[in-house]
Amino acid sequence: MRRTLAGLLFGLAYACASLAIAGFLLQRTAFDPDNSADAADVVLGDSQVKAELVDFIADSVIEQLAGVVDPATVRSNVAAVAELPEGQALLAEIIHDAHAHMIGDQQGPVQITGEQMVAIVRDERVAALPPLTLPVPKVTALDIANHSLDWLLPIALIATIAFAFLGFTAHPERSALFRSLALGLLLLALLAAILGYLVPRFVVPALTDSVWARVPARLADDSLPMLIGLELLLIGGALALFAGTGMMQRRRRWSTPVSTYRYNEERRWS
Repeated sequence: MRRTLAGLLFGLAYACASLAIAGFLLQRTAFDPDNSADAADVVLGDSQVKAELVDFIADSVIEQLAGVVDPATVRSNVAAVAELPEGQALLAEIIHDAHAHMIGDQQGPVQITGEQMVAIVRDERVAALPPLTLPVPKVTALDIANHSLDWLLPIALIATIAFAFLGFTAHPERSALFRSLALGLLLLALLAAILGYLVPRFVVPALTDSVWARVPARLADDSLPMLIGLELLLIGGALALFAGTGMMQRRRRWSTPVSTYRYNEERRWS
């Protein structure tokens, strides 16, 4: 009975740990504006995101400085900045603010100041322009999910520690412990695939028509090779634990002494 209880407690511990780890992967791809800014080159590798940003800045400057600047020069300068690593670093702050506003971390509008536009447009005359407000929607579903993860992940981590402690105090059988760990690794592999890739890649862009919802999808695609490696490691570890559990059970069965009580009784009657 205690062995069964220990296996159950460890199963709950592994489930909570899997939720915490997979939730962290989701948070990093879908709800981390700092990560988006650090990966500005990856985000701008999406043609739609880059076109949205370049067209908005160029069109706004051309409209406000009509007859003063050459439209073709402005557009080519902004497009060139978006292609260069130094220019992508300039646009990283805008990407950060756009992502933060979309998920509810930033309440104010996403603005591009005149000082920022000077470096992007490469024309000192744009410094006098009022800040541009980038049209980025706040997605309610992402706002709720984002702030739910803020308190859900610590709770899952605390529950992992609590269930693991209770499981050890129940004196688990080693084979049962390995079996529950193997199941926990399989659960983690499943949740990591769902929350670490499928949700940011397909669910988030489906929540809004805004092109900025493609930022998490872009980050998920960029981290896919690492996720595949993690999946192979987790599944391989689970299979190895299942195999080890089977070997321990067979070894214990062969090493168990055979009861001679019945044999002795039959021999005495004969």
